[in-house]
Amino acid sequence: MDAIQLTVRDLNFGYTSQDLIIRDWEQDFEGKEVVALTGPSGRGKSTLLYLLGLMLSPLSGHIVLDGENVGALNDAERAARRAQKYGFVFQDSALDPTRTVLDNVLETTLYRGVSREEQTPRALELLDAFGVSLRATHKPGQISGGQAQRIALCRALLSTPQVLLCDEPTGNLDAASATSVISGIRDHAASGAIVIIATHDPFLMDHCDRRVELT
Repeated sequence: MDAIQLTVRDLNFGYTSQDLIIRDWEQDFEGKEVVALTGPSGRGKSTLLYLLGLMLSPLSGHIVLDGENVGALNDAERAARRAQKYGFVFQDSALDPTRTVLDNVLETTLYRGVSREEQTPRALELLDAFGVSLRATHKPGQISGGQAQRIALCRALLSTPQVLLCDEPTGNLDAASATSVISGIRDHAASGAIVIIATHDPFLMDHCDRRVELT
């Protein structure tokens, strides 16, 4: 993919205008870079990811992706951009316990309007790359937390997103698994994507190109 740019200007968010969690925040993100969002617990790292990923609407400010102010779109347009351009890895993996691992990875095909059958080989390829292909027919209750997080990354990467947002993606992983996940994240960034990671993990921070600290 072509390298892209995400520009954030004067971003403000809070559940009331008198109690802002994010205040006058600005940052530029370039394709091919992996950026760590750091800072103390409760400072708003996850909230900021949800804002950048169009799951929350700012009170004011601009979130501009490749020249489009995506932060100002209506709900339907925001949902379409999320499906087309974003991948997410949530802190708790957010897998559907009623569906198999493979079904969870293929879930995004529904939102993107693409063929599940055509995407199945890619899904199996990703599961194999992250060492969880043998769990493809299992359900999330039958796998470990570390495996669930790797599966969540497979789901996020299936659409080859321009922007990959991760919330503590190595939090439940052993060193070998964490190294595999970091390698996959960096490979995706090398393709031209922006990767933004909220994390407390020093090991993961050391493998990012730069840090943005929320103080």
